[in-house]
Amino acid sequence: MKHHSLITARRMPAVLLFFAICMLPAITLAQNPVSYSPTLTKVFADKVLRVGVNPQFEPFSFTKDGKRVGVDIDIANLLAKKLGVTAKIIVPKSFSDLIPMLQSGDIDIIMAGMSITFARAKTVDFSTPYFDTGLSILLNKAKSARLGISGVTNYNALVRKLVQNGKMDQLVIAVTQGKAPQRVVPRFFPKAIIKPYPSNEAAAMATLKGEADLMVHDEIFLKVWLKEHAKEAQFRLTVLNPPFKPDYYGMAIHKGNQDFLNMLGVFNLELQSNGYVSQYMGRYLPITSRVSTRSYNINEDYYGGD
Repeated sequence: MKHHSLITARRMPAVLLFFAICMLPAITLAQNPVSYSPTLTKVFADKVLRVGVNPQFEPFSFTKDGKRVGVDIDIANLLAKKLGVTAKIIVPKSFSDLIPMLQSGDIDIIMAGMSITFARAKTVDFSTPYFDTGLSILLNKAKSARLGISGVTNYNALVRKLVQNGKMDQLVIAVTQGKAPQRVVPRFFPKAIIKPYPSNEAAAMATLKGEADLMVHDEIFLKVWLKEHAKEAQFRLTVLNPPFKPDYYGMAIHKGNQDFLNMLGVFNLELQSNGYVSQYMGRYLPITSRVSTRSYNINEDYYGGD
């Protein structure tokens, strides 16, 4: 019995050492909550959050009076404030540069009205959505008259007319090069002719000029653009309600940053529950109401431009 007690006593230091080793990861994580996020570790060390934004996507990111403003810029500053660092807004030459910049370490996070897609999720990690919208149609009523669709009021009626008239293969659709609509349009408009343009504005202007029958893009952009160009476009173009496909914007970060991803999930919940997104949107758009889950109405007296 004494011999057994002696062996047990001798084994105690080894047992304690084993438990101490097992507890090390938990202790380390408690002392350094960002140990599983290289990006956050760097952000806290530099005291700067480098945010890649959309070069031009009103009201999310645009230039006004020589200053970069927009909903994404406001959200970026709020996130940086909560992290106790300063936001550095980085504007790429084009939207398509953002993911390569993230992968190469030139930015820490993307906030650019970027749609959450499976294809993009192969290369970046997305947060939960911080803004829900939808893909809509900007229809050139004059140009599309030849197809018999100038009087339609929604996507279902438009497709039905095209099928009845046997003219789906004559429909010309403007999209922005590299953005989600370019990949989505063939599924919703089979056999249609797709014409990509280098920017949202170029695609919208091409639709106004009659180079395309319609443009497919996010509802907010189409309605804002139409209001900003009301003088030349209000009698020729119209946005069909409601959006025909839901769309969700997420923040994108480099893969392998689970702690940062978890934190962004909580941050986005607070954005929604505290009404920050609507508040920021109201700074740039005179929104009156949401007419459906993903649809906004903009005051009729807002025309923008000169």
